[in-house]
Amino acid sequence: MGTDRVLGELLDEIAGQLAARGHRVVRAADPRNVEDGPLDALVLTSRTPVGPSFLDRHPELRGVVFASSGVNSIDVTDATRRGVVVANGATPENYGSMAEATIMLALALRLRLPDRLAALAERRPRPRPAELDSHSLRGATLGLIGFGRIAREVCTRLAGWGTGPILSHTRTPRPGAWPQVDFCSLDRCLTEADIVSIHLPLNDATRGLIGAPELRRMQRGAVLINTSRGGIVDEVALSDALHRGHIAGAAIDTFAVEPLPADSPLRGAPNAILTDHVVGHTVEMYGSLVPAAVENAECILRGERPPYLVNPDALSYSKEGVT
Repeated sequence: MGTDRVLGELLDEIAGQLAARGHRVVRAADPRNVEDGPLDALVLTSRTPVGPSFLDRHPELRGVVFASSGVNSIDVTDATRRGVVVANGATPENYGSMAEATIMLALALRLRLPDRLAALAERRPRPRPAELDSHSLRGATLGLIGFGRIAREVCTRLAGWGTGPILSHTRTPRPGAWPQVDFCSLDRCLTEADIVSIHLPLNDATRGLIGAPELRRMQRGAVLINTSRGGIVDEVALSDALHRGHIAGAAIDTFAVEPLPADSPLRGAPNAILTDHVVGHTVEMYGSLVPAAVENAECILRGERPPYLVNPDALSYSKEGVT
């Protein structure tokens, strides 16, 4: 079991519960440094890499459990081919809280909350009606890049809000299940949306996906939200787009380097809401992650299907009868 600068206490609790249930738990900041020997399961976070060389050393490994929802530190396709089950903490409390945070940030950006707070702190006069630049969420076009659990929950929770069209760019469109969503190209999502919200894993296909050309395609006055993974958005290009006023604002919770460096250009960017990979992390969410990780790990150790399975195809190559 790994350690983590953010979720260390969570991993401590998971380790304690697994040990209390009779499992031998070995803690290490980096599992690659653990002496070779029989290893049935790993429990860690997406900040600990699990590469092919490590998997080569441990062909007996049954599964990898991520304590939260991110699984970007392992090649899931490679793990699947090896019959290594990958499970995570994609609990309803997790993706529900993140969906609520996404909507909160959309409202804050549309209603210009950062500027309203700054205006009071700087004792600026209230804007006259002709000077108002806030916009309602009602009637706004929403563009979702990616359509996983969080994006789907955003759609569910916005039902009845009277938003405009909902666009989504995804490799796995579901028009039959989501008739209210217009599945479309990335270019259309960027050029037509008033609110662009990113809901993607970080991998070779998504790294740097939103750079200067993509930001230029966004409408002047549109806003960008990224609560998924740092590295998907070019932070220098985003800072430039904000300084030029091409987009009206951005809410960014995840960064290419975390914690966000003191010299990051985003720190001085106007109309930016920056949070330290914590927005949407609720008491309810954290309360769901420990039991999910413990159950995932115990199911893998018993040769059973874990409840939050990421790669069901791995079961076709399963070890010792995981079904």
